[in-house]
Amino acid sequence: MSTLKKFKSIDAIIWFVIAFFIFSLVVVPGFANLNTLSRFMSQSSVLIIMACGVHMVVLNGGVDFTSTALLALTTVVGASIMRTAGPLGGSGFSIVLALLAMVGLGLLLGIINGLSITTFKMPSFIVTMATQMIVNGIAVVFTGGASVSGLPAAFGKFKGGIGIFPFILFIALGVAIVLHIITTKTIFGRQLYAVGTNHKTALTSGISPRKTIFKAYVISGICAGIAGIVELAYMQSGSVNYGSTMFNDIMASIIVGGTSPAGGSGKIRNTVLGALLISMIDNSLNILGVPYYYITLIKGLIILVAASIDLIRIQKRDSK
Repeated sequence: MSTLKKFKSIDAIIWFVIAFFIFSLVVVPGFANLNTLSRFMSQSSVLIIMACGVHMVVLNGGVDFTSTALLALTTVVGASIMRTAGPLGGSGFSIVLALLAMVGLGLLLGIINGLSITTFKMPSFIVTMATQMIVNGIAVVFTGGASVSGLPAAFGKFKGGIGIFPFILFIALGVAIVLHIITTKTIFGRQLYAVGTNHKTALTSGISPRKTIFKAYVISGICAGIAGIVELAYMQSGSVNYGSTMFNDIMASIIVGGTSPAGGSGKIRNTVLGALLISMIDNSLNILGVPYYYITLIKGLIILVAASIDLIRIQKRDSK
């Protein structure tokens, strides 16, 4: 393969990340500061996990609105279990129990969503929007709308890191690596792409779309639970407001990464890069003092351009 062809074969998201990183280093004051870079990586971690989880659902042409509500619910539940003023007094057991409860909540909602969509053949848009509202309501009722703080010092160590690299970033990358292996190296991964490409063809090939879709929603729910742990570790408090404006960024990360909303194509690696790009845009433009609505406008334009580039490439590839 010639050098020119190699350059053309590189996904658009990689160029976007490189270009905006260089822009941030040159234009944004203090972006190259080690503390700023560490904070950027910490803030990116939750988005990476959430986007990778929802990515699994999007691969089969679905959507998962529940993930952002789950992020809020798991943080308040986890914080309530492990807080030092709670019945368990912030003991080591309380931390373990809280972490299991957070992942368990994600698993439970993933099962509910998966069963509702596959058993009752309800559209994922309706099911996950309904469960999002229900979960948000539960979170508010559970806390009365108040934040939950006073976490044990032992849990605060999760906010540390190795040099400028926060521990929670390693958790996020670990989740991404596991999902990358699942989508590229397992039978389930191949089934996921097949179902997303064409349900009927997948069915005639001996693949069960119902089982595949169900598993995708379970994985998405578990990822939301893990993201809740990461968010709680970073913020050191639980709140019903976490994730309330994140869904657009989740979908932006997935679409900018080249994953088709119709299903059947996409890479976890590119979704991770998409999440890094969206987080970088937010961090850099916030430092520059750009108003929120302009940041939203810029992210929308980048999504449109990146998606158009990948669409043109796919059309050229398919026409050959």
